[in-house]
Amino acid sequence: MEAPPQKHGSCGEPPAAGAGGDDDLGFLRLLELRDRRLRAAAFFLTLGSSVVIYSTVLNRLANPKHILVGFVLFFVGAALALLTLGGAAAGRVAGLVEEVLRGFF
Repeated sequence: MEAPPQKHGSCGEPPAAGAGGDDDLGFLRLLELRDRRLRAAAFFLTLGSSVVIYSTVLNRLANPKHILVGFVLFFVGAALALLTLGGAAAGRVAGLVEEVLRGFF
């Protein structure tokens, strides 16, 4: 006689967070992927990192000011992403940051 297979951990409890249950990408449901602030953060992160990588690795004769601008763009994207995902109060701050960025661009 065989014991029925267990669907959970060794003691019958559900798997721990990040242990790879039925829903490995459940955190994506918590994000609003169409959010304009997250899309702006992804844009600034991508633009800043590509400028820094191009200026430091591929083009050694690049102007150091361009490298600094790329770093600032990367930092703005990271800050905007953290403020957007931070919660209600941080979301309001992200709205203020977004208004300031609209003034620059």
